[in-house]
Amino acid sequence: MIAAVAAAGSALGVVELASTSANGLPAYTAGYATWQRINARPITRCGPPCAHNGVKNVYASKRRMGNRYPNGTVVVKTVAHAGDRPSRPSQVAVMRKVDGRWRFVEYALSQDRYSVLGQGAFCQSCHAQARANDFVFTKR
Repeated sequence: MIAAVAAAGSALGVVELASTSANGLPAYTAGYATWQRINARPITRCGPPCAHNGVKNVYASKRRMGNRYPNGTVVVKTVAHAGDRPSRPSQVAVMRKVDGRWRFVEYALSQDRYSVLGQGAFCQSCHAQARANDFVFTKR
């Protein structure tokens, strides 16, 4: 049953069940702040499109090859608001490339733990506008 749900979710761009860290983010995002930041300066303006208001930074676990990211790449966008601690942004949006397709999930911080805010088609419909840049809006 769980395998069927995971397979159905995968087809919709939903991140498969993964082990989570103590803060609620997937374990595969651990250390994202040490990855290559793909925006030259913090992003303070929004869009269009604009799904993430706040000060944003975007990190990639692997470098692009041409205009595409390789399989296994994880892209993490942090969204900070006034009063956030630098190590605890209010929102974290995650893209993970599996079998040539991106899986999307967005988390919101509540107290000291992140929980899912949205995923799959909720994110994918907007990111389709960045198809030419492998569905990633931020360019280096």
